[in-house]
Amino acid sequence: MKWNEDKELWTKLDTLLRNCEKDLDEFLTCLYKYHDDLDLTGQAILFGGIGKLVMNYNRNKLDSPEEGLAFAFQSMHSDRRVQKLMGFSIEQTIDKQVKKMKGE
Repeated sequence: MKWNEDKELWTKLDTLLRNCEKDLDEFLTCLYKYHDDLDLTGQAILFGGIGKLVMNYNRNKLDSPEEGLAFAFQSMHSDRRVQKLMGFSIEQTIDKQVKKMKGE
């Protein structure tokens, strides 16, 4: 059996994402007043990643946890902070490869 075929895993994930919404929202709301102190990675992971994942998983009542997770991942991917972080990571990888090819 693969992980995505395990019904118990989907049940546990559904329970986790539904139960953590209120506490996570309160934490991120409190943290937001310091968001300028966080670097891009922190903002992207906390607000654009975890926050968007939980919020969108819970706000869209889809037929299954699998569909809810797919929708939540799509919303994370479209977050401007996550896109900026991914772009920055790609640029760094390309720069490293160019330096390697140049023998630097």
